[in-house]
Amino acid sequence: MTATELAQDGSVIWTTLAEPGRGLAQAVTRRRALTALLVSMLLALVATAVVLPHLDMEAAAAATGKLKPEMTPHERAEALETATKLHHVAAWAGAAAGPAVSALLLACVLAAAFWVAGARAGFKETFTVSAHALIPLYVKALLAAPAAIVHAPVAPAQLDRLLPSSLAALLPGGLPPPVLAAASSLDLFSLWALYLTGSGMAKASGASRRRAFAVTLLLFVAYVALFKIAPSASTGGGPGPRGGP
Repeated sequence: MTATELAQDGSVIWTTLAEPGRGLAQAVTRRRALTALLVSMLLALVATAVVLPHLDMEAAAAATGKLKPEMTPHERAEALETATKLHHVAAWAGAAAGPAVSALLLACVLAAAFWVAGARAGFKETFTVSAHALIPLYVKALLAAPAAIVHAPVAPAQLDRLLPSSLAALLPGGLPPPVLAAASSLDLFSLWALYLTGSGMAKASGASRRRAFAVTLLLFVAYVALFKIAPSASTGGGPGPRGGP
């Protein structure tokens, strides 16, 4: 990868975020996803580096059952140290590999959904769209990092709520968990990613924008129902974090 190619990739990424129609058309034509994945990974790594020192790991360990009332102080300290190390390893691994894995999974789902809808797209083009469309989610993680410093120590389960960018931030906390889970999914950054996905798949598949957005929106609704609303309804808890440290 030459410096010229990196500069061109960077220009396409910036254009995609600022002018999705034009930028995604260029991205699909060039079929280059690596730089977009590296940008997401860099954002995730920086956010993780900022957030990890400000997490309340004792609260997190207690919530997951790692700390028990009958433990001696020594056992409690050992359990907390082990839980902290495991969480840090998982956080760094997720920041490093998460963007590529997420883009790959999203590309597989999109390819299958558009094939069923009769609007086939090449997998390389679909993967390129996925890699670019997920960048806003990592932008959100980075923007939430300063809030973690201000509100430290922060329980990991609260990280997704630090940035008041969703409808849930405007609603009272006493509402039923499924309602709050659905409201938390109506997030500015998630909707930004959704718009990029629909716009990109219209270019990649040759389908009309209406058709591409209909398929993309259907997938988003299914994701929210299965992975946000259903878990909150079964556990009685609020919407869980989407990822990050």
